[in-house]
Amino acid sequence: MKKIVLLCLTLVSVINLIAQDYFPTNTGLKQENNNYTAFTNAVIFITPNEVIKNGTLLIQDGKVITSGKSVTIPKNTIIIDLNGKHIYPSFIDPYSGFGILKPEKTNRERSPQYESKREGFYWNDHIMPENKAIDKFKYTSKKADELRKAGFGVVNSHIMDGIARGTGVLVTLNDEGTNSGRIINDISGQYFSFKKSQASRQSYPSSHMGSIALLKQFQHDAKWYAEGNATNKDLSLEAFNASKNLPAFIESGDKRKDINADDISDQFNLNYTIVGGGNEYETIERIKATQAKYIIPINFPEAYDVTDPYSLKHLTIEEMRDWNQAPTNLKVLADNNIEFALTTFKLKKVSEFNTNLKKAIKYGYDKTKALESLTTVPAAMLGQSDKVG
Repeated sequence: MKKIVLLCLTLVSVINLIAQDYFPTNTGLKQENNNYTAFTNAVIFITPNEVIKNGTLLIQDGKVITSGKSVTIPKNTIIIDLNGKHIYPSFIDPYSGFGILKPEKTNRERSPQYESKREGFYWNDHIMPENKAIDKFKYTSKKADELRKAGFGVVNSHIMDGIARGTGVLVTLNDEGTNSGRIINDISGQYFSFKKSQASRQSYPSSHMGSIALLKQFQHDAKWYAEGNATNKDLSLEAFNASKNLPAFIESGDKRKDINADDISDQFNLNYTIVGGGNEYETIERIKATQAKYIIPINFPEAYDVTDPYSLKHLTIEEMRDWNQAPTNLKVLADNNIEFALTTFKLKKVSEFNTNLKKAIKYGYDKTKALESLTTVPAAMLGQSDKVG
């Protein structure tokens, strides 16, 4: 069986891409670096469906310059003969909290909080579109190493807290250099969920239906504000309106909430990419009817311990069915021509990702589709197909 080499490059793209040096050296004098590395005699996956055999991949400063069967190799080039090994673009995780700590949970008091405590911002503390992931981002080499070992070279990260969460940041998992070289896009999208912020005690909303109502009210308020009707400044509404053309992602976490998210998306023409719950197979016709794009976690249920009679007594048929059928979710989505990307989100350990992906493939998920869901599909969702994937 041929060995597979996963190259997690600074910016991976197997189309022709001219690398540019945007940042001065520490001396303050701009110095051109013409050092190249060429990987020869490789099986290169240009896309999941386009493969070059006995090809050459030429990179400079961690960026792809060109690839093909006939590549002109400059004189000052380090040549690495791969002897038929495979080169893939590194994987992209489109939904992550990498490098960003969640706010600490606020201590709950007996008396409920009804009003917002943020002067000048939206009246509900769980609506925070003014937040910017780039302001809280801190690169962590240990976590980056875990992701690289699973094949990931790019992650799309945001603050995973609140109903309206602000903008995200798209970064490469490159331990060398600084954030100036790692960050691909510092406003990679805007993010929403049905979950309240852990940092606020504000009581409303107190249910899933309340979260839906709040999201809809927020959209109406933003439109009203953009039309110039307000007499007071609202920094939250201004931030949202400034970002409304960015890719939009909403975390639903369940097949029924997927439908709720799509209803909001359709009503306000938001074109949400929906982060599902992994149980879409149970209501696939309704999921297909949404015509939405999805990001799917693969945190399959662990096998239940049925050796304990007491535990077995409380084990339901529904739980057993989910354990048995959850690994088919990716195949069912693909068979119904639903476009989706994969994520490490919800996994206890990143190392579980490849194990679960192999399990999904064993259950019938196509390998080429799997590669698409980790490269070209998330790149398109993020509007970054010219740089990654």
